[in-house]
This record gives sequence, C-alpha cells and structure tokens, in this order.
Amino acid sequence: MTQQTRTPTGPTPAPVQLRLDVGEFLLARLLEARELAQAASPGTWRSNEEHDEVLAVDDVTVADGFALSGRQLRATVDHIAHHHPVRVLADIAAKEELVREYLLAARDPACRTDPAFHLQVHILRMVVTALARAYDDHPDYRSGW
Repeated sequence: MTQQTRTPTGPTPAPVQLRLDVGEFLLARLLEARELAQAASPGTWRSNEEHDEVLAVDDVTVADGFALSGRQLRATVDHIAHHHPVRVLADIAAKEELVREYLLAARDPACRTDPAFHLQVHILRMVVTALARAYDDHPDYRSGW
C-alpha cells in the first residue's frame, strides 16, 4: 500500500502505476480485428428470406449457414449478418478512441499530482482492462493487468 503525504492543498495522490501494456495490447488486437473486417466482403450484410445465407449489400452470398436445427441455423445466420464489417469497424473505432484517451491520460504528468485526473486515469484503465478481457485467449494477454 502506497502512503500519501499531506500538502497544504490536501493529500498527494499515490503515483499512478502506468499500465500502458494493456492499452498497447488492446490496440494491437483491435488492429488485427480491423484488418479482418476490411478484408471481408464490404458493406452491411443481411440474412436472406430463408435465413440460411448471409448476403452482402449487392445480394452476393457472403456465407452459408449450417446448424443442427432450423432455429439455430436462422439465429446463426442472423448473428453473422448482424456483425457485418461496417458495424465491426465502428465498434473498433469506438474502442480505439477509448484506448488512445487512456494512453494519452496515463502519460500526462498531471495524473500524478491532480487527484481528480488520477481518478479519471484509473477509471479509463479499468475500462481498457475490461475490454482486453475479450482477448484472454491470446498468448500476449496477462491476467494481472
């Protein structure tokens, strides 16, 4: 436990332990996901009327669905269609924005002297760490983040 010292303006916050590794790890995973989405058939996708194929914006079949039951087949196809490249790229962009904000804030010297800013960095780190858990099967993932 880090001890705080008292100053005329109040307690000095404990130093922020920079966890840049988790942010850099997550940015690398998001880049991989971006490359996959950009390599896929572009645009939005949808299910065909029978819900057994995923169609691209130009009605070309992107994927055929296979499942044990008709209900599972429809749900699988709808799930794939829902996660089309446009949606995935928007999701990635939002997450990248959060990670970059965290990395920028964590490098700011004010996070060591301003208690409110210190709290902001801590909260951003918690968010980034939670997002990184989606990649816990990756060999570079560390559960101690």
